[in-house]
Order: sequence, then structure tokens, then C-alpha cells
Amino acid sequence: MQRAPDLKPIATQETAGLGDAALDALMPDPVIILSAPRAGSTLMFEQICRIPPFWSIGGESHAIFREFPHLRASDAALSSMALDERHADPQTADMFRRLFVLLMRDDRGRRYLEYPPQARPEHVTLVEKTPRNALNIPFLLKMFPRARFVFLHRDPRQNVASLIEAWAVGLNKGRFITFRDLPDWPLPGWCFVLPPGWEKMRGRSLAEIAAFQWLACNEAIISGLSGLPAERLTVLSYSDFMADPGKALLGVCKTLGIDGAPADLNIGSMPLSRSTVSQPDPDKWRRFEAEIAPLLPQLTSMQARIDDFAAGLG
Repeated sequence: MQRAPDLKPIATQETAGLGDAALDALMPDPVIILSAPRAGSTLMFEQICRIPPFWSIGGESHAIFREFPHLRASDAALSSMALDERHADPQTADMFRRLFVLLMRDDRGRRYLEYPPQARPEHVTLVEKTPRNALNIPFLLKMFPRARFVFLHRDPRQNVASLIEAWAVGLNKGRFITFRDLPDWPLPGWCFVLPPGWEKMRGRSLAEIAAFQWLACNEAIISGLSGLPAERLTVLSYSDFMADPGKALLGVCKTLGIDGAPADLNIGSMPLSRSTVSQPDPDKWRRFEAEIAPLLPQLTSMQARIDDFAAGLG
């Protein structure tokens, strides 16, 4: 397999004309979508990128994280994927943002750096989505102190069932695997995010692993966002998004003060997300009902905390 090119020298060269002040001003308050994996964030990201005020790198930021060995996991022992403010040292922060500028494109797919310098906006609304960001909020707030957040959550039964299904596909076909060489891990790989405490999942069922990931991500999101001003974050359920995506996304724009959003947004019929495993169905989780049932007390308790957190935003 051909190795991907090192993007850091390219970013350094192509963004050389951007000084620190210009770089700070270009994307000071990105909109970051946070969720557990399989909560619908890919579909939401794909739709929000169609709204003209938003810029993105065209997909998830795995390629950017891979450019930094110390960001691939929290330490050499692969203790977790969680990052904190210590990982956002000045050199990392500078290059991290330059890589976003290198890859950033508008809603029509045109790269920022393809515009003539005089036609480039001085400020853009960047939207970023990567499931591991649920574990990285302290890092993101150090990187982008004025960042705004969308907390997308999904019914735990549906979400955990989707994770179980995707884990089974991943272990069978190699899709969704993020680590293949975890110490003493008995399965062929680890799929999706790697929260702290993953070692306790050795020998556990896929349902238990999926519930662990869902709980850890939502716990990290609530903890990480607590204390932020209400105008910098919004909470959205997957069911509300699917019921009326245009209304939901306009609500996100209004709550977060996104300038330039259209007054009306007719999403229409949405295509399946590129991460879809099987045809969506709100009752699909019942295929795994027996496995999920023993986990429901923990899951419903966390869902109550999510609901309380959302209600507290007013």
C-alpha cells in the first residue's frame, strides 16, 4: 500500500503567507460536532457541509491527526484516544490549524487556497466532525478557545445496537478498525474510539464493549462542555434531526449565531451516509434486544443525564 504523503511540509509551504494573527482570525470559532460513534454525526456533517456559510476539510480529520505521532493515542502504551490541553502545545496548535487551512473547502468543494489571495475570506465558519473529538474537548478548547459545539445524541438502544452491528462488520471485513495491535487484546482489532479504561473490556461481549463506548463518549462530552456559555453549544437528538433535518440544522445555526445561514433550508430526501452498514430502521435495535437488556439501567441513567444537560441550556 502506498504511503500517504506527509502533509506538514505542504501545509507549511502553502500557508506561509498566513502569519499568526491572520491564522487566529481565519477560523477562531469553528463548529465542532460531538457524539458517540454511530449516533448519526456523519450524516449530519454531510448535510451541514452543504450550507453556504460552512467550510470543512471534506470529511473527518483522521488524516490531520495522523500527522502527529503524539496525537494518535494519548501515549506510546496506547492508554486511550483521549487528548487534553497538554497535547495542544504551541507548535502542534500552529501546524494543526495550518493543516486545516490546507485542506479546507467551501460548500461547493473549492479549496480555500485555490481562491486568489484577494478573494479569500478573512474569516470562515469551519465545521469539524470526528468521533474521537468526544474524548478530546480539553484539547479542542486549547486549540480553538472560542469553538462552538453541537452535541448530537441518539437513543441508547439504537446507538448501541448500531455499534454492535458495525463491530461485527469491522471484525469480519476490517472496516471501522482503528487499532490492530492493542496489548493483550483478544479480538482481531478495536473498532471506533478508544476511551480510557478500554482494557477492562477484554473478554467482554460486543454489546458490553459498545455500551462502554457509548457511555464513555457521552460522559466525556457532558463533562467537557459543562461550564461553557449556553450560546456556544447546542444539543440535538438524532430523532429530531431525522424528523426534519432542515429545521434542525437551521436551529443549530440560530442557536450558535452562524452568520449567513439561509432563512429556509429544504434538505429534502437525504441519501444514506457513507458510513451506513444496513438500511436504517428505528426498530432495528430489537435484533440485539436480548444483549442490550442487561445494560439498560446504565444506558437509561446516562440518557437522563443527557436530557438534564440539554434542559439546563434553556
